[in-house]
Amino acid sequence: MNNEKGIIKYLKDITSDAQMVRLFVIMVAAFVIMAVANGSKFLSLSNFQSMARTFPEVGILAIAVSLAMLLGGINLSVVGIANLSGIFCCQFIIFAQEKIGMWPAIIIGLLIAMAVGALCGLLNGFLIAYVGIPAMLATLGTQEIFIGLGVGVTKGAAVFGTPSEFTFFGGAYIFGVIPMSLIVFIVVVVIFTILLQRKQYGMELYLVGTNPTAARFSGIKNEIVIMKTHVFGGILSAVAGIIIASGTNSAKASYGSSYVLRCLIVAILGGINPSGGFGKITGVVMAVLTIQFLSSGFGILRVDSYFQTFVWGAVLVGDMILNHYCDKFAESRKKKKAEKASAALSKEV
Repeated sequence: MNNEKGIIKYLKDITSDAQMVRLFVIMVAAFVIMAVANGSKFLSLSNFQSMARTFPEVGILAIAVSLAMLLGGINLSVVGIANLSGIFCCQFIIFAQEKIGMWPAIIIGLLIAMAVGALCGLLNGFLIAYVGIPAMLATLGTQEIFIGLGVGVTKGAAVFGTPSEFTFFGGAYIFGVIPMSLIVFIVVVVIFTILLQRKQYGMELYLVGTNPTAARFSGIKNEIVIMKTHVFGGILSAVAGIIIASGTNSAKASYGSSYVLRCLIVAILGGINPSGGFGKITGVVMAVLTIQFLSSGFGILRVDSYFQTFVWGAVLVGDMILNHYCDKFAESRKKKKAEKASAALSKEV
């Protein structure tokens, strides 16, 4: 019963958020336009499966970026962490599968990937929270470090030789229909929605992002929140790295080089405030679906990739302009209501 009430309350919160409603309308519009433009090809089961297999890795990376943006910072190192985690995972599996068995090697390889992601996130958090380096510069620097480590470990080549069973996490289909990567994405979304909306960590994260000084005076240890957030971001990046490596059955330091820009577009389009303190995982989910609908539809139409980038940018700028004027309109209405209430009160007095 309590769970049902919680779900109903969460749905009411979403529908009462004007930005979420606008984003939902944009997502539906993108779907309808691409469905009309491409007909049966866009609405086919194979295309839905392709989309469901493609967007989770970007979506998980976008959630990692969003966590950093909620702090009022940014994380430009997510792709570097993802690839480095995938490289260590694959190399361990290849090395250990004959010595300890295939599935033990895969399981330990996954844990190693998570540990690598957590350590990379810990480094980011330490540089930002304790050394005092701005998040953009810190994560830009560590991105180059992680890419350099990946290239050094592999000598620039892709890592091949993992067993076919490893593709289960990024390439398998449950019941022959649902991609395993989609299941992983849904689990990540549920976990971090609960963390941000229902747990103390979420309250602390939003408060630190909104007003770090007020957060500190209220007893929150800002440095711990920053460290924890970047560790979460590193683990999420590692999960995305596992999906990428599993989907291709290989790992390389240069995979997903265009994902950083796409993740930023998804996060901002999804309503995450770059200044920190505002935004929901629900918005990120709708944004990544919107981008995927457009990308898949343009792919079927064989539209040039440069034009697709232009459209993503146009959608992002259009959404920001729409949000700006809608927020101004909402503030104007509140001001008028306040003035009317004040006038009515003065008349009574």
